[in-house]
Amino acid sequence: MKTLKNYSVFNQRRYSNPWVAIIDNKTAKIDFSQKVGGYTGRYNAGEAGDLYITSPIEGAVYAYGQKDYRGNKTEVSYVKYINNTFVDIPKTQLIDNLK
Repeated sequence: MKTLKNYSVFNQRRYSNPWVAIIDNKTAKIDFSQKVGGYTGRYNAGEAGDLYITSPIEGAVYAYGQKDYRGNKTEVSYVKYINNTFVDIPKTQLIDNLK
């Protein structure tokens, strides 16, 4: 298990629970059909916690984020798992980083 990001306490009425998913190499879309990780904070309570990936795959690209229900600060970020670490990837370079 590898921690991707730490989240502090948040307003659960405004923000969703943090999420993580793998990117499909063929379509370059976020694939929520596979459970790749989780969040250690209590769900739907706005509790602080760690977003983690259970078994990161070398060379895989992941997306993670947190929805803002008011639409102003929705977070979606991309990382590639290389040499036991997560490397940030700009969305504009997502296709170039897929296998």
